[in-house]
Amino acid sequence: MLHPGKTGGTALKHALLEYEGAAAHRPLLHGHEVTLADVPAGEPFMFIVRDPVSRFASGFNGRLREGRPRYHYPWREEERVAFGLFQTPDELAVALSSTSRRRRRAAERAMRGIAHVNTSYAFWFGDLDAFGRRVSDLFFVAFQDRLDDDFELLKRKLELPDRARLPRDATLAHRTPADFATKVGDVGRANLERWYADDFAFVALCRELAPRVNAAEPAPATAETAPPR
Repeated sequence: MLHPGKTGGTALKHALLEYEGAAAHRPLLHGHEVTLADVPAGEPFMFIVRDPVSRFASGFNGRLREGRPRYHYPWREEERVAFGLFQTPDELAVALSSTSRRRRRAAERAMRGIAHVNTSYAFWFGDLDAFGRRVSDLFFVAFQDRLDDDFELLKRKLELPDRARLPRDATLAHRTPADFATKVGDVGRANLERWYADDFAFVALCRELAPRVNAAEPAPATAETAPPR
């Protein structure tokens, strides 16, 4: 399982770890640093993907609170400067088209300096051609905006018990607290659609692939995937 940042992977990994002893297959769970290039050709892989604007807002707020309450990763200097200028995701997104050259450049530096915000799907999967060459190995692709439903499909593929559930606790799932601003308006969204154009294309491709990939029969258990007896 690859874990692009701010897609819901923390919640999914928590559930998979909780029920790994009862599953017929045992995914290898990776952190943000492992990419598809690290997975040998022929090995199945899965991941969660998220709308780029929603992912941007979650990444911004995650770093704004330094990962708390689940984690605590202090700001880097670039982040300290960025959050001194932009207090909400929408402020930053709108500033990308500011008539003030100084504010526009500050927004561009913030986009490149804030963790998660500055990392595109290409970091994990390469460009569309590179990803396309590995589609035959794609075991499952879930979507953050329908993760509960997709988890039910994944449970069948992994032969997890019916009782398996995603965590509901906001801290365990590493969800943005309710008091953080998450809305991005029309101007900000238009700016982000240009900034993350390649990410939007990647998500669209994943949505095309999902019905075929996710409906496939469970893979046979092997010595690597079967639980110990």
